[in-house]
Amino acid sequence: MANEPVNTPIQTEYAEHLAAALAANQAEQATLSTRLGKLQGEEKWLAAALADTPSVVGAEPTPVPTPVPTPALVRPASSAPPVRDGADAAAVPLPRAEKVAAGAAAVKKATAAKKPAAKKTATKTAAAAPAKKTATAKQAAVKKTAVAAAGKTAQASPTLGRLLSDILSKQPGEPKKVSEIQSELEGAHPERATSVQTIRNALQRLVEKNGLERDNRQGVVLYTWPVPEATAASAAEVKGEEPAPAAV
Repeated sequence: MANEPVNTPIQTEYAEHLAAALAANQAEQATLSTRLGKLQGEEKWLAAALADTPSVVGAEPTPVPTPVPTPALVRPASSAPPVRDGADAAAVPLPRAEKVAAGAAAVKKATAAKKPAAKKTATKTAAAAPAKKTATAKQAAVKKTAVAAAGKTAQASPTLGRLLSDILSKQPGEPKKVSEIQSELEGAHPERATSVQTIRNALQRLVEKNGLERDNRQGVVLYTWPVPEATAASAAEVKGEEPAPAAV
């Protein structure tokens, strides 16, 4: 009873480890076996192709390296197929060097055919460049002329404040409402008709800069163009020179 093995957790873990290592070893052997079979098949095909290719006169045949098999999976090497002659030699494909030379000649021919087309395209592009430059210059000149014309028009056209000053200065000392000023503006300059708020803003600027008088009578805003000082002085003199009433 003392010599019987004891099933401890350590023994169980060790046994599982050994079993996993064994399974991995077997799987790797299977993989190597499959790979070895493929390599041996490729070896047979390469040997047959080499045997069908005509060799250069006087050149020694290139030895075919034999793959070294895995020690655990040694298999007998297959023999190369016999060399064929006669009618089979006519079916041998062209050597690789001749194929490469033929491909290079085709590429050179295609490149030579593309050169005239590229030269023709470059000529067209060079011919189109001056025309494009001329069109751009014309567009710039037209744009410059339009900007200059717009500037001249803006300079020739009087401002709204100027028009309102002309209207009010014709009747100095006479208060006018905004609606009356708007009506006179539309009558004298129909092309410059605008809203009441715009006219009110322009009148306010005239009050601040040109001395236009602004008065609010019973909730109605009135604007009056100031009377010139000379006229006001003359009116005062005339008033002072009036004869006194005769005594009865």
